[in-house]
Amino acid sequence: MIRYVRGRQRFALSGAVQAAFLFACFLFGAASVRNFRGLALLGLMFCVVVYWVKPQLMVWLALFAAFASLPDGWHYAMVFGPVTIYAYHVALLLAICFLIPIVRPRFSAYLLPGMLLLTVVCFAVVGFAAGHDAADVVREATGMLELSGGFMLGLLIVYCGCIRGTIRAIAVTLWFSAGMVVASSFHAIRLAGRTESLRGAGGGCTGMAQCAGAEAVRLMTNTVTPAIAVLTALVAALIVGRVRPATYLALGPPAVIIALLSFARISLIAMAVAAVVAFVANLGWSSLRRTAVVTAAGAVLLAVTVPGALFLLQHSSAGAWLGDQFTAFNNRVLGGVSTHTLAVDHSTLDRLAEDAHLNRAIAKAPVFGHGLGYAYQLPFGKARTFTATLGTTYAHNFYLWWLAKAGAVGMAAFALFALTPLFRALRCASAPAKISAAVGVGLLAVCTVSPMPQEAGDALTLGLALGSAMAFASRGRTERLGAEQTPALTGAEQTQTPTLTGAAQ
Repeated sequence: MIRYVRGRQRFALSGAVQAAFLFACFLFGAASVRNFRGLALLGLMFCVVVYWVKPQLMVWLALFAAFASLPDGWHYAMVFGPVTIYAYHVALLLAICFLIPIVRPRFSAYLLPGMLLLTVVCFAVVGFAAGHDAADVVREATGMLELSGGFMLGLLIVYCGCIRGTIRAIAVTLWFSAGMVVASSFHAIRLAGRTESLRGAGGGCTGMAQCAGAEAVRLMTNTVTPAIAVLTALVAALIVGRVRPATYLALGPPAVIIALLSFARISLIAMAVAAVVAFVANLGWSSLRRTAVVTAAGAVLLAVTVPGALFLLQHSSAGAWLGDQFTAFNNRVLGGVSTHTLAVDHSTLDRLAEDAHLNRAIAKAPVFGHGLGYAYQLPFGKARTFTATLGTTYAHNFYLWWLAKAGAVGMAAFALFALTPLFRALRCASAPAKISAAVGVGLLAVCTVSPMPQEAGDALTLGLALGSAMAFASRGRTERLGAEQTPALTGAEQTQTPTLTGAAQ
């Protein structure tokens, strides 16, 4: 309408429109900081802008919000009775909704995550009907639903073709988190997650060799499992041999720092299993040569880097800190996997006791289980501690835990959900499919001692690995079928060409 107004009237009308727009922005900002409705409106407008500008940006925001090591209290969440919704849950759902119109996947892409979602809902209803605590039911269902959402997101990321941008977002998240973890290890900041001192017998060196008075602190944040998954993928990629060196430099160092300062023995399990799977899937002299070269180079690099760093930083606070970390890592992780150490380790003995209680619970309801939220053991230990509260329903062996909650029916649904993409990816000739399958198998092996689908963020990591394996396998199959059909079409065209030429003559 303004273009039909000329001269000063057009100038005045344009100024009035801009003034009204600025005043509306002021009212919007003022309302946003007054209550939750305003903040929700501000977030809604931000999501609309992201959708207009670049929908893939929501994927990167969801990954950063889910995996970044943030200061304590920065993980924003809203509590509605027994339900706790974190900010990354909303970002994850929006990322999936933003990518679906771009990808337009077939109906078959929704079958596996939809089946798992329906299974979780059914056993959640069973838990509510059995009178289990509502907070426990919702918490356990949230992790399994997050696993389904991660599967769908990984599928859409590969189909959308935004893999490179996603890798960059993960690299930024890892470098940021590595800096935060190092700062927390120096006691400069307190991060959200679990912090344990490794001094003496009370910080994870129980039943093992003493940590030699080490001042090391074990930091378990949301970035630990993604960092282990990245290291596992890099190990598998070294054997398959299809990753650029720049990728190792972008992802390897921060992932190593985070895994080192977490002092988690599951990293060794994941990388060892993934290496075996990648080697078997890519069996040949080239993979054998690469494995030997990588093993030798890694051993030499470790033998040179660690003593060299300790020598250069000797008689300094940084050198003392680095020495404490390596001492604690050697005692807890490398020395903690021996048979003698595990036989007297309190953590291992507690997990064996959990398995015994779970086996008795499974025997009582082997087919359909007891439903989500079922307390398979009585509380023990000091009041208000983990063993007296969440420990009654939580278990470190995910498979026994899921059998106790969902029985053989639920386990069959989970096996179909998890093994289908791995089987298809291992049969595919695509290198990314084999790498994703190796990571998925490694993480599933870790679930015997660390319940990833029960932990916030960990379930998303496992779901991303399985979903990407499914997408790479499907894309590789489509490319192979297209390559097979191309010669046939070309031959048919060549056969029809003389006939058409003769008819034209």
